[in-house]
Amino acid sequence: MSQPSQGSRSEALLFERECRGLRLLMQVRIAVVIGSTLVHWLIGYSLFEKLAATALGALSLAVLAGCLVLLARRRAVALAGLVGCAVDLAVLAALPAIWYQSVGGDAVPPAYLLKTQITTMTLSVVVLNGLAIRPLYPLVVAAGAVVIHGVLLAYALADPRTELTADFVYAVMGPGLSQAFVLTSMMTVALTGLAVAYVTLVARRTVTQAVRLEVTNSQLGRYFSPGVVARIAADADALTASGGRTQAVAVLFCDIRGFTPLTEAMASADVVALLSRFQGAVVEAVFAHGGTVDKFIGDAVMATFGTPDPAPDDAERAVRAGLAMTAALAELNGERERAGQRPIRHGVSIHYGPVIAGNIGPPERLEYTVIGDTVNVASRMQDACKTLNQPLLISAAVRERLPDGFTVRELAAQSLRGRRAAVQLYAVDGATA
Repeated sequence: MSQPSQGSRSEALLFERECRGLRLLMQVRIAVVIGSTLVHWLIGYSLFEKLAATALGALSLAVLAGCLVLLARRRAVALAGLVGCAVDLAVLAALPAIWYQSVGGDAVPPAYLLKTQITTMTLSVVVLNGLAIRPLYPLVVAAGAVVIHGVLLAYALADPRTELTADFVYAVMGPGLSQAFVLTSMMTVALTGLAVAYVTLVARRTVTQAVRLEVTNSQLGRYFSPGVVARIAADADALTASGGRTQAVAVLFCDIRGFTPLTEAMASADVVALLSRFQGAVVEAVFAHGGTVDKFIGDAVMATFGTPDPAPDDAERAVRAGLAMTAALAELNGERERAGQRPIRHGVSIHYGPVIAGNIGPPERLEYTVIGDTVNVASRMQDACKTLNQPLLISAAVRERLPDGFTVRELAAQSLRGRRAAVQLYAVDGATA
């Protein structure tokens, strides 16, 4: 698996989890190699065995260290994993040969090669390869180990001193060899490899689902406040299902007044920086008051209060968010004035009423949003912000849901584009804490 350069965030997170699993596996391998080398020096039969085991350990450590470097650089990750499997198989093949030579070589019946701890070691290595949450690795090691067992069995059978026997004690404790016992060991290794691969596959699917949920929550965090994200995560099916439901919400629009003439002489990078700073302040105000960012429309932000779950104080929180946006704009303008830049103005319009909220659109382009006349009215009220030169306008439906403590001025009813009846508007100048 190579590092995804342009892949999805889910793929990137899964890649990172696999890298961590491989790093852990490499570290365990290193610890095992060091421990095995020390054990050979403590209980080795001959100096040859100690030196050969040390040389094998040093070579293995060098290769494993190189794999760790690749993993740290996120390069050739799949190759590093397979190289680690090759190291495992090389050690499993070499250790019996080293032991055999140290105890006498050809002077000893080769049947004793199959009476070492090779099967136990193999099973341990196969299980350890499940740490990388990739089924390929335990399968490769198990298959290679079966081949090693087969080679040792063939070598033993080719020696005329090998005596096949069904006597378990004679086969295990004496010079005899039980072919059935060896074949059973090989089958045990193969079945263990399959079992570990299956468990690893299930674990990988679980990790994949967890990664996708993590990405979903991360994406939700761009549009919903943390408290809303927690509620959605508890009932994710309600969010991902297509269709919508009718509910009453407060819809807020906020945009920069005169954005086009303001930015026509600015460099592209400066325009992006200004827009990011402005929209960041707007989003922060929305989240601080439990709202949802529905979408970004050029320099405008559409937000809702009451999605996915409506509350009695949706209208109030929307207005407080609008006032927070005005305060944030004043702070931003202070920064711009100190930098010798022109101040900017914005318009915030808020309407309250029924909408259809849910996943709307074709199956391949579903988008959680709200639609309906309430949204249209809130959008049209944006024009009135400019006409009446007011930074924050609300409708009568919002006004009647505000508690005491807000400074509200009644304005003349306005004719909004696309609507026959005039709409009563109010300007909000402030509120008590």
